[in-house]
Amino acid sequence: MIVVDCAGDVEFASKLVNYVKVQGINAKHEDSIVTINEGNVEEVLKLFLKDSNLSEYSVLKVDSENFVLAKEVPIEDFGFVRCELCGYVLSSEEELTTHRRAHGIQML
Repeated sequence: MIVVDCAGDVEFASKLVNYVKVQGINAKHEDSIVTINEGNVEEVLKLFLKDSNLSEYSVLKVDSENFVLAKEVPIEDFGFVRCELCGYVLSSEEELTTHRRAHGIQML
C-alpha cells in the first residue's frame, strides 16, 4: 500500500482518488491522505498532474511507500535566504553574510 499526502488539501485528495479509480486502481482517502494499492504510483501521480493541468504541483518521493503531492513554494516566500554557493538556507541576510565568509568570500 502506497500513501500519498496531499498537504492538507482534502478536495485535491478527492480529485486524485477519483482519477486513480478511473485508471482501474483501488484507492481511498481520509482527509488529505490517499492510500493507493498499486506499485507504480509515481508514474500515476505524474500523469494525474499532467492530465489535470496542474503544473504548479510536484510529486515528492519520501521513500518507497510514501509520497507528497503539493505545490512547491520558494523559501524566499517565507522570508528565508539561500547561499548561492552551496544552497544552505538561512533566516536573515546577516546570517548569510556570516555564512559567505565561511566560504572565504569577503564582502566590502
